[in-house]
Amino acid sequence: MSKADDSLDLCSLKTFAEMSGVSVEEAADWAATGTIPTMRLADFRMVNLARLRADLKKGKKEFKEGDYSHA
Repeated sequence: MSKADDSLDLCSLKTFAEMSGVSVEEAADWAATGTIPTMRLADFRMVNLARLRADLKKGKKEFKEGDYSHA
């Protein structure tokens, strides 16, 4: 990855939804159910793109509810 890609470790749910071609509501549901990796930054829920990319590089092909549960 290029140096510019290193800055894309976190993004908002809205940005993730736009990049993924899904609604913000669907992205929020994925975050709430632990389907995508997220973290809280101040008052915002952010998608952890670094973790998502790492899993994809390891060969992960499917994401299901609870994969990234915070419990």
